[in-house]
Amino acid sequence: MTSENIQQKVRELHAKTRRQLLANLLVPLIVVAFYGFGIKHFHHPVLRSAFAFAIAWSLAGLYFLNRGMWSAMLPEEAALSTGIESYRREVERRRSLSVRFMLWGFGPLVFAIATLIVLILSLGIGSGLLLKGALLKMTPFLSLLVIWFVSFFVIRMRQQRELQREIDELNDIERANR
Repeated sequence: MTSENIQQKVRELHAKTRRQLLANLLVPLIVVAFYGFGIKHFHHPVLRSAFAFAIAWSLAGLYFLNRGMWSAMLPEEAALSTGIESYRREVERRRSLSVRFMLWGFGPLVFAIATLIVLILSLGIGSGLLLKGALLKMTPFLSLLVIWFVSFFVIRMRQQRELQREIDELNDIERANR
């Protein structure tokens, strides 16, 4: 692998990381908007405190998810060893981002969806619908939710395998250069 190839891979990986960081900014903001709406329209103290907790979790997640992740690109004239080191740092940055997202980005989103389901069920039961009837009417939504969860984890696991493969390739290159 030449120095130019390594620099090209670093640039591509850096661009992917930046796009993922920008996309990860949206999830907490959507969750905050959802819960802000809930606080405004629902006056039950338990719901309001759950909504406030979720907003705090989302805002903290916004900070912890992006903390230290917006680094500058290395100069183009980096040497081969520096290129490999910068590539390793970028791969490790992506791995760290993926792990952080599960707790600080995906967690509040799951909490938001769970709260929405409980809210719909409680409204369905409160209006005289039986739990079975409310669940029956929610089946399409819940089915799509399960498909989304499974596909999300499959995609994340595939990304983790690709990152591990990249790290293994870097280890092989470093062993060959010694």
